[in-house]
Amino acid sequence: MRYELLRKLCEAPGVPGAETPVKEIFLEAVKPLIDEIEEDPLGNVLLRKKGKGPRVLIDAHLDEVAFMVAGIEDSFIRVVPLGGVDPKIFYGQRLEVWGRKRLPAVVTSYPPHLGQSKKDFTIEELYLDVGLSTEKVAELVKIGDLVTFPAYFEETEEAIMAKALDDRVGLFVIFQALAQAKSKVDLFISATVQEEVGLRGAQGLKIKEALDAVLAIEGTFAADIPGVPGHLQATKIAKGPEIRLCDARFVADRNLALGLAELATQKNIPHQLVVKNKGSTNATAFQVVRGAIRSTAISVPVRYLHTPVNLAFKKDIEATIELLKAFLENPYHALNYRWSYSS
Repeated sequence: MRYELLRKLCEAPGVPGAETPVKEIFLEAVKPLIDEIEEDPLGNVLLRKKGKGPRVLIDAHLDEVAFMVAGIEDSFIRVVPLGGVDPKIFYGQRLEVWGRKRLPAVVTSYPPHLGQSKKDFTIEELYLDVGLSTEKVAELVKIGDLVTFPAYFEETEEAIMAKALDDRVGLFVIFQALAQAKSKVDLFISATVQEEVGLRGAQGLKIKEALDAVLAIEGTFAADIPGVPGHLQATKIAKGPEIRLCDARFVADRNLALGLAELATQKNIPHQLVVKNKGSTNATAFQVVRGAIRSTAISVPVRYLHTPVNLAFKKDIEATIELLKAFLENPYHALNYRWSYSS
């Protein structure tokens, strides 16, 4: 499989509230495959591929975790995070400041060589150095400018290493499944904004038609690494897509999730049926903001989420595409599945 579209999506900046570069790349790829395009004032894009069958929405979000300039002190820049970024991975990183022009920056603080009792700094306590004079910084950088991790994409024999696989990999999965599937649904596709700052795009998305189901297509954290106890490794690399039953803010439609798992089994698609109490996705919002809608999340396992470089295995990406394609071609298998308590 060719991953050039995923490269373009990952390398583009897409800060919450300023997702246009990613949106344009996605729309350019998907336009030949769909019938209708709408964009709302928040920046969400709602696409439709008309068809006979149940009305289904599949969603992926456009934004990535990033930062915004909150203060300028002489030639140094303070930022606040947009989305969940662990302060432990922030110190010493390279960043890009999108001011009057793009500026490379490094994150630093009080030199440790001089001695400092405090070990753990918040992101707001650290500062960015762009290697320019105070006068030049004042000219080029303003309060509210956006800051991202630098563009990065590397393809190995088995994996993709990149910035912002959460959730550019979801957009890529949707495109590939749409291009390959002989769909038997009336399909809506949302590319939503501001997921990383509270699922806001999904909460604001307006759909006039009643939906039969929603699938959030995500990149989720995989914790199968040394030092993490086995009982916390809910989702693992190279085991196929996660089909989510619950997370910190969400309990999936049980029939839909279990029906997808059974469909995956029948199609010999590797998958992981997952229960966890961490994280959340746009499925949380879609489930309730327009009245009750059957919802779950299908996610590509991704290591090192919300860091400068994420890692996903190609076999997981491709299995997620296969599962979404199978659902679009066999929607009633999952939609008509009925779980019951055993007697």
